[in-house]
Amino acid sequence: MIVDTHVHVFTDDRKNYPQIRDTARAGTIPSITQIGQTEWPLTTAEILLQAMDEAGVDKATLVQAYFVYEYDNRYTIDAALAHQDRFTAVVVLDPMDPKSPDTLSVMAEKQKVTGIRFMRGRLPESSLGNPTTFPLWERIQALRIPVAVGDRIGDIGKIRPAMEKYPGVKVAFEHAWGHKVGLPPYSVLDPLFALADNPNVYIKTAINNIAAARDAAGKPEALYEKLVEVFGAKRIMWSSNYPAHPRFGGIKARLEESKRALATLSKEDQEWILGRTALSFYSALR
Repeated sequence: MIVDTHVHVFTDDRKNYPQIRDTARAGTIPSITQIGQTEWPLTTAEILLQAMDEAGVDKATLVQAYFVYEYDNRYTIDAALAHQDRFTAVVVLDPMDPKSPDTLSVMAEKQKVTGIRFMRGRLPESSLGNPTTFPLWERIQALRIPVAVGDRIGDIGKIRPAMEKYPGVKVAFEHAWGHKVGLPPYSVLDPLFALADNPNVYIKTAINNIAAARDAAGKPEALYEKLVEVFGAKRIMWSSNYPAHPRFGGIKARLEESKRALATLSKEDQEWILGRTALSFYSALR
């Protein structure tokens, strides 16, 4: 089974699901959304399912499209609820907001949300390890849902106090850790490797990391070999990160490229990275 652990969905129904002002361009056709300097192709749940079927992807984790909807998680949740056999939802909440713990409880208990993402996004600095976020961490642990982290490589080590205080929480660091990876032994990734001693730490990989290895004149195969050496395949998950970074093509192209990068690993390791780890991390997908 192949599981895509990081895809975003959004709709052209801006009446029921309004986009934040800096992504909704007046007068533009509704099939694209401007994100920074790039345009994301329209990716509704139905369009995503078609792309997954064409690529041979069985299930996916819908990660809130923060740069389209910020903390309005309704479309991500509704899409996951409409296709529970294929999707589960990972939401983004303001980690510093005292209302977020109760909001998460409602989402988990009534809307079948099974994950939360700590997103640096527009916050002026990383919230990782900030005591203000501990009530949210406490609720995350009580609800027994995993955390995904999108933050800069230099800041991810700040998470240690929170993980030590709440040892029941599993955490997956997303592809943002590897926008630049350098060459073996990949010392630029030392802040990530330093967290590997905690068995609750997982990582997501994406096409961005493969491109970063090539940009450094290295081989993606060597990067994956290093990641498996440090974390083991049972703590590594694959994702397409679709539709972000349209230059990488669709899900099928991203999966094929990823399979080539995994080719030097054992068949069992490839199976864990492409799906089995995700099923253990996001139990709702099983």
